[in-house]
Amino acid sequence: MGDFGVKLIDKAHFWLDALHLFESYKYLMARPKRIDLPFSLYHVMTRTNTGDVAFLDVADERKFLFYVEKYLDLFNYRLHAWCLMPTHFHLLLESTDRPALSEFMRRLLTAYTVYHNRRHRRHGHLFQGRFKSYLVDKVNYLLALSRYIHLNPVKEKIGKDPVQYRGSSLKYYVRGEDPRFLFTRETLNYFKGNRKAYETFIREGLTEDTKPPIIKQAYVGHEDFVRRMEQRGGYLREKGKRIPGNLLKRTGKIRKEDLQRAASIVKKVAQRFGVVPEVIRNGVRIRGDIGRARSVTLVLLRESLPWRFREISAFLGLHGKRGLHYYTEKVEGDRNLKEMLEELMRENRRKN
Repeated sequence: MGDFGVKLIDKAHFWLDALHLFESYKYLMARPKRIDLPFSLYHVMTRTNTGDVAFLDVADERKFLFYVEKYLDLFNYRLHAWCLMPTHFHLLLESTDRPALSEFMRRLLTAYTVYHNRRHRRHGHLFQGRFKSYLVDKVNYLLALSRYIHLNPVKEKIGKDPVQYRGSSLKYYVRGEDPRFLFTRETLNYFKGNRKAYETFIREGLTEDTKPPIIKQAYVGHEDFVRRMEQRGGYLREKGKRIPGNLLKRTGKIRKEDLQRAASIVKKVAQRFGVVPEVIRNGVRIRGDIGRARSVTLVLLRESLPWRFREISAFLGLHGKRGLHYYTEKVEGDRNLKEMLEELMRENRRKN
């Protein structure tokens, strides 16, 4: 078999992996329904399948953090701490006005797994299908979770000095030069911004049991916190209950902003192809330039908005059974479309 045949097989494996992983994470991570609240702190952790090593070198760690930063921006989340271990990772995440933890993690795990499989020439799942997430009592346990996560390498006997461990955010807390996507200010405020005092706090945990209490396999906090969060979640889910005016107003504003941004994307792509925006959104199966324009639009919407695929399909009026992989493959397989997509994505990043 020649080089061309090998490349075709590699590409087929790549897209089969991407489709399989996306659909699997989509199914497994949607049930049962998670506690997903706005302006809430979460300790998120997931392990690899059968003990596979997820981060083999610094390049893997950087690529994973690249995706973390990308989806933090897209979903408007905050990251207070992280620790990348050989077979699992920890994230201390805080939602703001876009509670969509499952979608955030689905995209992160799928993107990194596809990268990892392609780079290390492997196939199939890298991480277990369902990640763990605990809703955290931020007032009482932000510091405890920060210390627990940063001490994980020592507790797992991977290193002796937590500050020297390459794969965690502790080095930035201690030495400064925080990356843009790491939110250290709130934690360091407990120490009046004194990084040395925070390091002392971390090292004091070396001889203590630092694992916070977990209740009902879903919460980090005391019983009163659990009751409040269950009431809060039930209130927001209850049908027929009137949504508080400020929350309704904020939700409506977010939706309006998303629709405006989506319309702007459709308009930009339409201009590139010399067509009117309406034909991209008419839902009719059309080939040629309009079909290519629709494929670019769909992938660009996916990269630019925190919408699920069904939301994007509804916006474009699509009713067929073709999934995201079909449109992504069309763009990736056409050099001109791929270059156009990358240029439009760069324009979006400059604008935002």
